[in-house]
Formats: sequence, structure tokens, C-alpha cells
Amino acid sequence: MKLPPRLLGVLIALLLLALASHAAPPAFHVANWNVENLYDTIDDPDNRFDDEFLPNNVTTRWTRARFETKLDNLARVIQAMNRGQGPDLLGLQEVENRYVLDELVKRLTGKPYGIVHYDSPDPRGIDVALLYNKDLFTLRHSKTHTVRLKWRRQTRDILQATLQDARGQLLHVLVNHWPSRGGGIEASNPDRFAAARVLKRAIDSLTDRDQAAHILVVGDFNDEPNSPSIRAVLDAPPYPSRSGYRPDKLYNLTAAKASQGWGTFFHSFRGRSDWRMYDQIIASGALLDNARIEFDDDSLWILQPAFMTESKGRRKGAPVPSFVSQEYYRGGYSDHFPIGARFDFLQPAPQKENPLPPPLAPLSDVNAPVLW
Repeated sequence: MKLPPRLLGVLIALLLLALASHAAPPAFHVANWNVENLYDTIDDPDNRFDDEFLPNNVTTRWTRARFETKLDNLARVIQAMNRGQGPDLLGLQEVENRYVLDELVKRLTGKPYGIVHYDSPDPRGIDVALLYNKDLFTLRHSKTHTVRLKWRRQTRDILQATLQDARGQLLHVLVNHWPSRGGGIEASNPDRFAAARVLKRAIDSLTDRDQAAHILVVGDFNDEPNSPSIRAVLDAPPYPSRSGYRPDKLYNLTAAKASQGWGTFFHSFRGRSDWRMYDQIIASGALLDNARIEFDDDSLWILQPAFMTESKGRRKGAPVPSFVSQEYYRGGYSDHFPIGARFDFLQPAPQKENPLPPPLAPLSDVNAPVLW
């Protein structure tokens, strides 16, 4: 029987609608970047440490022109993420205030970014922040967790944001910038242990309410994936795991590349140089089950574009910073490379146990930069 053209068109439209409703939703891209001293040029009377980044400072001469150059450079790198489409979630460290974030977002085209930011009690006046793609996520709730150090010293708060996708699935993102290794690793370890304990309590609070909570932890931890603060205190073993995945447990997505010699921060001291994986992405087992990381060459990446990489000298291969030793202006980007991962979109909680995700594909050359 031959159907009338109008009825045939309606049936085809209904079929296409049904197929679209069952189609796999798009991936979302997560990144983290310590942008190194993103200060404005305005003197904050409540922060004497921002005097280092003012136009009248004889060392940095942090003028409006230099500030604008910094913003343009950062935007260029962020736009290069996700194959030139920009990330959907971006954790940031070392931003002075909301104003510098607003100025940065103005330069990011293609996606409408929302900002989550709170002023931290850090003595240098630097904070953490989260940018999120408002086309994919809605901000449902946000707050901070204070990290208390010995002798009432202050450091960056841990930022927590709860996002919701179009289908109602929640994603809890925690952005970190743990205390530095100033004074030596052993002397400063207690500070990062303190930050790890605060983060662990925040995560336990989420999983106590929902064992299958989707949790994403990003940041500059000033420690590496195998450091005691990450492995023992936070209890985040490497991903992939040979022993299976618990929904309420954390797994470190950057551990595999760190063990292969990759890093985001180039450390040079007394003639010795090495790479350190300070910037990390950690996810709950429930998130890995229901928003699996995609397994291809750029599912986990360290963005190392040639334009922000030193091409010669003892720092060859390192990121080009704004300053070298806070004295020599380079007009660069940051002293950290960004790190990121690509996930399948959040799925509803499974009705039955899912198979374990496949292991990460080995890298053919662990010394080669990731290009995409």
C-alpha cells in the first residue's frame, strides 16, 4: 500500500525523532590549568602581596598592556583545547579575583562560559575558579571548604560546584590548589596532608548521601599521583585499576602518564631537571562507570602547543611563562601546561553492573608532546 506523501513525511519525522532520542549524547571535555599569577593592575588595599603586580613595581612593571597580553595568551591556549573547540569544564588556579575571570571569559569565543569563584584567604590573594559551558550544564550549588594549616597560616580554599546536565544528572566538581613545596617536601608535607583531609571529608559527605555520586576532582596539588597525600590520605589509586571500581572510591586518571615520565610542571634545580605531574584529574568510580573516559589518543592529554613551549636552552620543552624568576619578562603564558580529559556524557545510573572500562592504550612515545 502506498502511503500519502504527507503521512510518509510525518512517519519519517517521527522515526528520526526516535533515533535522536536514543543517540549517544556528546562528550564533555574537562581541563585544568594553573595560569600563573593572573593579577590585574589595580592595587587591592586589603592585599599587600599584589603590590608585586602593579604598574609602579620596578621588577614586574605589570602594566595594563602586559595584563592584556597575558589574557590574550591564556585565551589562545584555552581556545586550542578540545581540538580548537575549548573545554566544557575548566579548573583554574592563581587567579586574583572575579574581574580577571570576567576579562578572560570575554576573550573565549564559541561557548558561553559561566564562572564559579570565591575569594580565598590565601596571603598572596590568589584563588581557584571553575569555568563551565552553560550550553551543557546549569549551576545548582557552590561553596568552599577552608583548609586550616598549622600556626593559623592560610591557603587557598577548595571550591565545590554542583552542576546539572539537561537530563537532570548531577556532577560534583572540586577545584584544588594545595600548598606549595616551599621549604622542602618533608617540611611542607603536613600542609598538603591537611588539604587532602579537607578534600576527603568533602567527598565523603557527598558519597554518604549518594554512594553513586558523580564526582570530579581537578587541580594543582603540588604533589604527584604517587605522593602520600594522594595515595594514602585521599586514597586515590591509579586508573585504570586491575581490582575493579567502587562507585564511592576515587581513581587518578593522570597516574598512568605520570609513571611514564610525563608532567605538567618543569622543575629545574642545581643543574637537575625533571617533569612533575602536579596538575591532576581524579574521578569517582561512579562517574567512570556512567560517564566513561573515551579511549583514544587524546582522551587524556597534556596540551603542549609549540607556540607556548620553549624551543631552546636548558628549559627546552618547558612552557613559556610570563616571567623567569619574576625578573625577566617573557610575555608568555604560564609555568604549567594544561591537562585535560574527554568523557562520554553523564548517563543515568545503570540498572545492572556494567563491565569494567578497557585499559588505557599505551603511548608509542612517552617523550613526544600530545598534539591534536
